[in-house]
Amino acid sequence: MTNINTSQGYIEDAKIIWKEAQHSLTEGHYHRVVRKCQECVELSLKGIMRLMSIEYPKSHKIGKVIRKTFIELNIDPEITERIADIADKLTLDRELSFYGSEANAARDVFDEDDARQAIENARFIIDFIDDTWKRFTQTF
Repeated sequence: MTNINTSQGYIEDAKIIWKEAQHSLTEGHYHRVVRKCQECVELSLKGIMRLMSIEYPKSHKIGKVIRKTFIELNIDPEITERIADIADKLTLDRELSFYGSEANAARDVFDEDDARQAIENARFIIDFIDDTWKRFTQTF
């Protein structure tokens, strides 16, 4: 039961963070949207991997593990690749969303389109997680 409780906690937290990202979007804090969406995606994916007893890295980079383990679990290869790509892209954007670049502050690196894409990608992951949670927990 510990895996279920911990997994559920991760996923619930991820959904709260996604709502925070939506709020940041309405406030025009686009770099914060990207940052929050990265947190949401990482936490929700780690939550579902925990549920499935998949060992995941303690770092932010989880795309490689997703590609390997989701295919082994017979998750559609196209969906697996999209999930891994989203996780990898947001992980790359994470540092910029915190610190910016040499030339730009974080708030100047991302625009509304970037933020909306991050929200859409995080929503895709949440929907996948919800569906996977239902299917996986029905076996208990």
